[in-house]
Amino acid sequence: VLYSVRPAPIPTNETFEIDVTILDARRDQALVRDAELEVDAAMPHHRHGMNVAPEVRGVNGGGFVARGMLFHMPGRWELYFDITRRGVTERAQDVVWVD
Repeated sequence: VLYSVRPAPIPTNETFEIDVTILDARRDQALVRDAELEVDAAMPHHRHGMNVAPEVRGVNGGGFVARGMLFHMPGRWELYFDITRRGVTERAQDVVWVD
């Protein structure tokens, strides 16, 4: 999973978007076009997630955009990318710090 955020850096308590591209590691990093994507985030150390549910849409013949992301407080957040393809769901995740 490749992603970028807008605006960058991620603002505290303001909405932002994530552009996502999924590549197939088993096929020379070929663009994955036949997947569904869900994006979420949480602060495991605080035992809570986001207070909103982002809208994820496919764009540009294989990419995705998650709109309405909101990190309502500063700190350590985990981003979750749940990719469903051919009936199998896999999760990619990353840690981001918000000031």
